[in-house]
Amino acid sequence: MALLAGGLASLSLPPYDFWPVLFVSYSTLVWLLDCSVQSRTGMRRRFVVGFAVGWCFAFGYFVPSLWWISEAFWLEPEKFAALIPFAVGGLPAYLSLYWGLAVGAAAMLWVTGWPRIVLLSGLIGAGEWLRGHLLTGFPWNLPGYGAGSLDGFSQIASLIGIYGMTVIVILAAAAPAVVWGVSKTGAGLPARAAFPAVIAAAVIAVHLWGNNRIAAYDVTLQGSSADAVPVRIVQPNISQKDKWDPGHAGRIIDTYLNLTGSPFNNPPRLPPIVVWPESALPRLIGEEDALRARVMAGMPSRSQLLTGGLHRVVDDAGKASIFNSLLAIPADGQIAARHDKVRLVPFGEFLPFQWLLEPLGIRQIVNLPPGFSAGHEDRVIKLDGLPAFAGFICYEAVFPRSRPYASRPEMLVNVTNDAWFGTSGGPHQHLGQARFRSIEQGVPMIRAANTGISAMIDSAGRVRAMLGLGEVGHLDAVMPVVMAETPYAVMGDIGFLGLLLLAACVYLICRRTKMFRIPDVSGNRPHGEITGR
Repeated sequence: MALLAGGLASLSLPPYDFWPVLFVSYSTLVWLLDCSVQSRTGMRRRFVVGFAVGWCFAFGYFVPSLWWISEAFWLEPEKFAALIPFAVGGLPAYLSLYWGLAVGAAAMLWVTGWPRIVLLSGLIGAGEWLRGHLLTGFPWNLPGYGAGSLDGFSQIASLIGIYGMTVIVILAAAAPAVVWGVSKTGAGLPARAAFPAVIAAAVIAVHLWGNNRIAAYDVTLQGSSADAVPVRIVQPNISQKDKWDPGHAGRIIDTYLNLTGSPFNNPPRLPPIVVWPESALPRLIGEEDALRARVMAGMPSRSQLLTGGLHRVVDDAGKASIFNSLLAIPADGQIAARHDKVRLVPFGEFLPFQWLLEPLGIRQIVNLPPGFSAGHEDRVIKLDGLPAFAGFICYEAVFPRSRPYASRPEMLVNVTNDAWFGTSGGPHQHLGQARFRSIEQGVPMIRAANTGISAMIDSAGRVRAMLGLGEVGHLDAVMPVVMAETPYAVMGDIGFLGLLLLAACVYLICRRTKMFRIPDVSGNRPHGEITGR
């Protein structure tokens, strides 16, 4: 049942976005814990059964929502096909450990009535925060993204971030379990329905507040159209098999230049910003002056280019490091600034525990021994003729910016190569998560993807224009204006931690109330009175 409930919850994510299933999934999780906890005494036994229920729920959630990872292994099946079961099953099994620990802890502290919903949502939220930070972190498909198709409700991420939104989504989705609970509190139906009614009213209020926030922003958008910065996003749709084949290098360069130099339907008054996706050209563009000159000659007049590219740095000892970078190239053809990818993809761009795994025949998918080097800092880049911007290369866009930037960006630039994952749900999920970085910061995002989905995203996280998955072309759009600085941009995860502290205080106060203690079917003392077991 836990596996099925978790699998059902995965339908709330892109490309399906069917968020009503969350009420069934999380209510079922609560009822499974009710049945399991009441029949067991002792902290250890309750933790074990809670861990099993939580792990199974999460495994059922992650397998169908992350199966697309296997697409990358099929690009060179003779080398990587044998690893597909480990990727499709092993990664979800690991990620589910955080849920198992969180739900196991909830089972030990279980009570009856609505406080158990507060307890469960808070502990899963804490577990998901740990999943996003420990062992380089992997915060893909947080439960909060399940409500991402609700634009108004999603604006709460501007206050408490996606981790705080995860707590709120679970709290709201599990609330119906209080009305038809397995645990009996002796309260009548009106009393049991009070908590879900309060939560429903709060969710509606948040949604209305979010809609008002968007409406106020739309008024600002209408008044700023005359001064908007034009942007051209190029999507060449180069297959991953061809991307690094030297025989296709000339065709790839010509494709970029032809798409970039196409006439504008409505010629912009200002020089446009041109954005190419991650590792756009199969060359080290920073080391080839003639190539950069050719590229900049093909740009619309006085344009500046932001492009993904591999960049080599040689230290004083002669050791070379390769960075996956976002390069800023003005009209003079020189590299004016770069953002080096800070968060590399484990097993994709670098091999964790290389000393142990490489002798076993395991290596990273990108064949670049000894792998990429990681950048040292996320920063806001300021250049003449460009709005101040912060870069996100591919995978980095799924990580919330939990600390404030030293100075505020005026745009976010996400370059990515989702060709690894074909036409699966992966690119849709990636776009859905990137949108939340704009909501959290109140800053628009330019997203350039090799095979799609390229988009212009406004400061409220809405896609204003896009090129679909697998399309070839360029997207001409104007840069939406920046919103007022959001609380999340100022405080980072402090709001989320405050939400967890509030949930803990509510639970502890209610736990001291006898009406919420679990009746012990074994005839011993109520679970709420058991200590040290």
